[in-house]
Amino acid sequence: MANQQTINLIIGIGLIVLNLIPFVIRKSKLVFLTAAISLLIIFLLFFFQ
Repeated sequence: MANQQTINLIIGIGLIVLNLIPFVIRKSKLVFLTAAISLLIIFLLFFFQ
């Protein structure tokens, strides 16, 4: 069973990758979408900690 710190690290790396996707694909509309998704995930993690 992974501890909470390891899970947070994996999710943090995932969020960074998610935010880099629009720069790789060169789609400006995706920037807002990935930013919104990552903010939603951060808030969910904060409340369910």
